[in-house]
Amino acid sequence: MKHVETAYSSEYAEHRLIDFFVPDRPNGACLLFIHGGGWSAGNKRQWHSVARYFCERGYVCASAGYRLAPDYVFPSQLEDVRLAMQYVKRQATAYGYAADAVAVVGSSAGGHLAAMLATVPAGDPLGATAELTDLNTVPRAAICYCPVTTLFMKRDFVNVFMGATAEEAPERFRIASPVHRLDRMEGALPPFLFLQGDHDPTTTLADTSDMCGKINASGGNADLIVLPGVKHGFGYGTETAAQQLSVRYVELFLQKYGL
Repeated sequence: MKHVETAYSSEYAEHRLIDFFVPDRPNGACLLFIHGGGWSAGNKRQWHSVARYFCERGYVCASAGYRLAPDYVFPSQLEDVRLAMQYVKRQATAYGYAADAVAVVGSSAGGHLAAMLATVPAGDPLGATAELTDLNTVPRAAICYCPVTTLFMKRDFVNVFMGATAEEAPERFRIASPVHRLDRMEGALPPFLFLQGDHDPTTTLADTSDMCGKINASGGNADLIVLPGVKHGFGYGTETAAQQLSVRYVELFLQKYGL
């Protein structure tokens, strides 16, 4: 296994860093991990143990950092992860996977950003910058641990991320909420896997279930795994029973969709 850290952008390079974990024998697919922390905390190291787990199973894994609130507000974080996805796709030949075989994995705020990547269609200018020359940043599949699916949560950390309240900027909140973006994909939605604890007070099972149901009702494909007694932010590791069960479901999901 090889570990490489690099910048995925020439601008804000101190924030836009990414770690690659490259197996000795790549299986042709890549996982891009996005950390949580309310868009204002956390770092790319949170996913390292899970990335190593999947790297040992043949997946090239990448874990991306991004700019944090309150210094940077939406759409800064989306700009960053779109650039990260572009960079990951461009490294496909170098690291031994297919550019169209990149799945995204995120937890909490990172789950929100993963879902945004999956619901910002190719060519959409939302989160685009001058460096984003490939506007197709839709992943092959999206894996969301306890994600923020709607920003209409009446939570202070959401307002910090958005730089406004929902009352002040309702349309901005709507375009930044994955559950409200489903009709923008025009049938091109990638498959989703949701992993959600039923004792999560931060991102609720009701909200995650709502998005899962709407994806399936719109003709997409989404699976929801409910973990009894599990609270928020459980996914960063492979030690606990919930973590071990989750990575197994992720493996099955990836196999189901040819990754």
